[in-house]
Amino acid sequence: MLALTLSYAGYEGEIMRGAFASVNKGQLEAARAFGMPRFTIFRRVWLPQAIRSVLPTLGGETILQLKATPLVATITVVEIYAVSSRVRSDTFIVYEPLLLLALVYMIIAGVIALIFRRIERQVPGA
Repeated sequence: MLALTLSYAGYEGEIMRGAFASVNKGQLEAARAFGMPRFTIFRRVWLPQAIRSVLPTLGGETILQLKATPLVATITVVEIYAVSSRVRSDTFIVYEPLLLLALVYMIIAGVIALIFRRIERQVPGA
């Protein structure tokens, strides 16, 4: 679990570094020329533009995290797979429980994608 956390933290950090690097340096210089303090420049200029450019990527990474570890979801793979295995052993139906398992994960991933789409619509200029 620690290795997975560190791996995704590295990816997310690199994604955010790229987002901050994509902000036009002229805008940061203009904010400094207006005499804005560093924290105000970060909060009003740098962060909003970085978030606008990184939201689609963060949405995709969140879905990848969901697929990589069931701990992100409220339902674990072990629980879902155990239910599908019980159905298989009781009814001797092989493929339908596994297809239902795949459908559950597709629904969870779809809900996450819809949430990020709504967030992207609310961010101006995204």
